[in-house]
Amino acid sequence: MVDAYEYYLKGSEEYDKEHYAEAISCFERSNEIEEHFKSYERLYSCLMHLGDTQKAFACIERAYQLNPRNDKTAFEYARMLAGSGDSISAQEVLAGIIQRDPSYKKAAALADSLRQKADNELLDK
Repeated sequence: MVDAYEYYLKGSEEYDKEHYAEAISCFERSNEIEEHFKSYERLYSCLMHLGDTQKAFACIERAYQLNPRNDKTAFEYARMLAGSGDSISAQEVLAGIIQRDPSYKKAAALADSLRQKADNELLDK
């Protein structure tokens, strides 16, 4: 019997070959056996490569729900939140990242960008 991790590894191999549809099948099968944030994170990447941002958003959201303390997952989730117009939630997620790891430059830069955008919107009113 094949376990979730074996499907994850096979999905990672397919991802590395840029065979995203095949990788998606493997990561989905892995999650059917046992949900794991990393499988959802990889599904997110595959779907973004294929341009399916709606499904990708759902995957990174689930990855974040399963492991909100993984900074890479949290950052990608914050980017998707910001892109969907939910900058308040994105800033909350980014604040958690920065609190755990003040040296996470991409998180700090996105947080600064969102604050600057919010400040500019206030000035325009």
